[in-house]
Amino acid sequence: MTETLKKVILLVDDDPSILNTFREIFQDKYELICVERAEEALHILKQRKEFNLIILDYRLPDIDGIELFRKIRKEDRVTPILFISAYGSKELLAQMIDMRPHGFIEKPWNNEHLEQKIARLVGTNPFQQVHETLNIPIHSLSIKIFRAVQYIDRHHSSPDLSLEGVGQAVSLHPKYLSASFKEECRVGFHDYLIEVRIFRATQLLRDPHRIIKQVSSEVGFSDQGYFCKVFQNKVGLSPSIYRKEFLAKKR
Repeated sequence: MTETLKKVILLVDDDPSILNTFREIFQDKYELICVERAEEALHILKQRKEFNLIILDYRLPDIDGIELFRKIRKEDRVTPILFISAYGSKELLAQMIDMRPHGFIEKPWNNEHLEQKIARLVGTNPFQQVHETLNIPIHSLSIKIFRAVQYIDRHHSSPDLSLEGVGQAVSLHPKYLSASFKEECRVGFHDYLIEVRIFRATQLLRDPHRIIKQVSSEVGFSDQGYFCKVFQNKVGLSPSIYRKEFLAKKR
């Protein structure tokens, strides 16, 4: 039986007591990489692709957490980033709202609250089954293609999601992204996006209270007729028949 890989968290804080506290709380649940300086964090981020969460302290000895956040986002617009700080001023919180991090935890924190917040941010990718079905070698992908897959998974519901938009998010030219995505993932960008959207649609259709137009919109299709055509092609059943057969099996 294959051992489940731990989620990986990068923690950047110059207070050794904070790093030690995190290790005591989380080292059994997650793989923790702890550094005290922004420079160390940026170096590690260039070497490794697979972080499920980045936690930044606001005050660091070389540059502050806000500037580090901006530097990280130039290369990686996908990985969730959580701030921690003892300086929860209105000015700081206003800056964080503008940058759209994934949360703010004030020191000293409530351990249960922190654990719940982190657990939500590093939750299991709901499209792991798609990766396995398509035989995508997810752990062997290059850093930027891995992040492109993550970006698609997290933003599949946007009807405006495009090769250009994903390329901008991972700092790759659209043509290069398209060629590299197909080479590494063994499936084209648009084909992968369709697979993710239809997989999610099969889950949503299991809810009898969701109308098909709503499902279509929730998985990124602006045209219900086109959604039904693509669904029929991929699943072999229309959305309404798929739902009917699924509900019948539950009885």
